[in-house]
Amino acid sequence: MLRILTPTIACLMGFALNAQQTIYEETRVPFKREIYGGAMIHGDGWGLFLNYARHRTAIDRDLYGLEIVGMKHPKEVKSFNPYYEDSRGYFYGKINALMIVRPTYGRKHQITDKIRRTGVELNYVWSIGPSLGLVKPVYLEIGKPDAVPYETFVTERYDPNVHNIQNIYGRASWFRGFGELSLYPGAFGRVGLNFEYSGQTTGIKGLEVGASIDAYPVTIPIMAELEGVQNKQFFLELYLSVQFGKKYVQ
Repeated sequence: MLRILTPTIACLMGFALNAQQTIYEETRVPFKREIYGGAMIHGDGWGLFLNYARHRTAIDRDLYGLEIVGMKHPKEVKSFNPYYEDSRGYFYGKINALMIVRPTYGRKHQITDKIRRTGVELNYVWSIGPSLGLVKPVYLEIGKPDAVPYETFVTERYDPNVHNIQNIYGRASWFRGFGELSLYPGAFGRVGLNFEYSGQTTGIKGLEVGASIDAYPVTIPIMAELEGVQNKQFFLELYLSVQFGKKYVQ
């Protein structure tokens, strides 16, 4: 009987070990830091970011980041010159473009660990920091004289009191106006859920969803305040980001 049970027990132990390896497929190591970046979309634009995470404990990390995002006004509607098929689209009434730079600090707290390679690690994240609003004036290509067909085109800073659909040919280069940037300092905050699903132990592939707010002491002049259009000083947005990066043990 003992000679029969011994190999049977050995087989069962081997099966148990193999089953365990399907859950803990590789040696787990303590990581010290993470570097990852990616792109995000939100209700009024999109942006790019880069994050550095330093482990405080096995499940808590300090987050240091830098983000650059564009912010549109909800009333922006693209228009085209109806008389010229090759004209470039522009946003009628838009006097400035807003770009936001966010240096951030926050925390990343692990809610559930990723046990399998095909599993998902769930994290809760928050970030705060200054919101540096960079406002760039909009330039347009204006047809002269103010009647079709135009005899010539000039590039002018958009003035809603002077320019209208009769003389706007289209938008000028996006780079026009960078020498006239204005800074609007404010504050930023975010909360979200982070889903990390990389099949590699040291890799980072993830999605993050959440809500953010940029708040300023004054309204940001994006649109000409005509026909009931109002500018905002608080920008509350839902966002989705895609992340790629790597974990390090040193």
